Amino acid sequence: MANERASKHHFEKAILSLNKAITLKPKVIDYYIMRAELFLQICDYQSAILNYKKVRSIDDNEEFNSRLAFIYYLQGQCLFDQRLFPEALESFAYASEMKPDKIGYSMRSIAGLAALNRHGECLALINKRLETEQDNADLYIMRARLHKMFRNFTLCFYDVKDALALNADHPEANKMMVDIKDKAIEAKYEALQLNVTKKYRDALQKISLAIEINPSVGDYHVLRGALHRHLLDFNSAIDDYLLALDKVDHNEESPIYKNAQRQLLLTYNDFAVECFQKGFNDEAIILLNKAIKGEKNEKGLYINRGDCFFKKNEIAFAMADYNQSLELDSTDLQSKGRISMIHNENGTNAYADKKYQDAESHFTDSIQYNPIVGRYFLSRAKARYMMENSSGARQDLLIGLLLEPSSDDMLSLMSRLFPGKSLIDVLQSRAADIARLVLNELVSTAMPGKIAPIPKPKPMHTAKDKSHDKDYSQTVAGSTWKPGNCFPDIRACMEEKEIHIKIAQEKKKINTKVKDQLHDRKSLKFTGGRIAAMRPHVEKQQVIPGPTSTQWKQFSLGIGVPTNLNV
Repeated sequence: MANERASKHHFEKAILSLNKAITLKPKVIDYYIMRAELFLQICDYQSAILNYKKVRSIDDNEEFNSRLAFIYYLQGQCLFDQRLFPEALESFAYASEMKPDKIGYSMRSIAGLAALNRHGECLALINKRLETEQDNADLYIMRARLHKMFRNFTLCFYDVKDALALNADHPEANKMMVDIKDKAIEAKYEALQLNVTKKYRDALQKISLAIEINPSVGDYHVLRGALHRHLLDFNSAIDDYLLALDKVDHNEESPIYKNAQRQLLLTYNDFAVECFQKGFNDEAIILLNKAIKGEKNEKGLYINRGDCFFKKNEIAFAMADYNQSLELDSTDLQSKGRISMIHNENGTNAYADKKYQDAESHFTDSIQYNPIVGRYFLSRAKARYMMENSSGARQDLLIGLLLEPSSDDMLSLMSRLFPGKSLIDVLQSRAADIARLVLNELVSTAMPGKIAPIPKPKPMHTAKDKSHDKDYSQTVAGSTWKPGNCFPDIRACMEEKEIHIKIAQEKKKINTKVKDQLHDRKSLKFTGGRIAAMRPHVEKQQVIPGPTSTQWKQFSLGIGVPTNLNV
């Protein structure tokens, strides 16, 4: 009767008939199964579930478990459509627990958790699912969406990337990847605009967002490293450049690699300059060693490291670096200027020790490297004067006068080498013309094509007229040094003027110490209390008295008066 009524779609009457049949025969599972299916026809999922639970209590067949899990799934979907999310989640959870191998049941449980904003549990459930099912692109996409919701853009990117690795034609994964790249490019352009307006920290935040959204682009790290370097955060800049190199797989042909490598070495140099200026010379040398290891053909790096050694008074190492820089560019005046100053300082010390021949040799080396400094010729003139080389001293003095005619030291020495002659007479003499030719030859050899020959003074020129003697060395200023091809904007640790200042400061320190010892020496007079030490007690020995004597001097008979005299 129940079958007949069910065939006519009289489901309620069929259920009543089945109720009577079950009352008469409660152990027949077919009655329960049929009644459960009739309940499904009228969408009474809970009653259907109860009937299948009764069937399971009688016969625990796997087929019945699958049907019961499906009914839970249908109930959950119906509740979800009615926006009864807690009840729906409970039904989906039962279905997923009974059939954990069914991906659909787990996905609907995740959807229920997401609808309830229980994203943490949702993410944990996906992670657990991915431990056993790593080839499902849909799971990666779902987790990517959750990461995006939590603003974990980097994790979102890698999940989308993994989904595309499993299925390159996955429509949702491709759509999300395009959206990720567009947002990263937009953030980069905003960072560039902020950088132009000198809002560096805001630009740093934007480019950091671009890196977080799309961490696979090495160019973003190069830009962020440049901003860190501009803000003097050198450690962060170095980290970004190294990441950029890693993300292009150290492909030396890549323009990103070349740019990152160049910026990295510049950062090492700038960091070293910063350490140098703060007195951390050892740290500066370590950084410059790293820069030189990456680029061995940049003279500026050797000059800076030489300046660090010079600051530490390690002159031999400084000279080695300056010479190495000069080998890379034989016309570099920075290297020549530093080498010449070191030779001049050595010559000055030798002159002070009255080693005039050694002093002359050092001054000659100094002049060969930098023949436009008048005091070098003056120093050599003094050394030659002490060696009684009057002709050489006169020629050096004349060259020094051509370079610095207003120097008081030059004029004081001129009175000894050219007695009774005025400055204009000396400069217009035949010897001055020869000295001018010698100077031009020295300059053309040391600095080919750098400066014009020194002009001959006019007849009416006087010592007070400085029309032609505005420091001959200024004729090469601004046009002598050309930066290296690799780093056109490399920073220098010291300028030539600073090296002169350092030498002067060292001499001042020595003079100050001498004056302190002279004027502030301790007095030899002692004004403190004096306590004499006690003498050790010595027992007196008892003296035994002997025969008394007048202690008169005894004379021999040869001196006495003879007793027998012949009268």
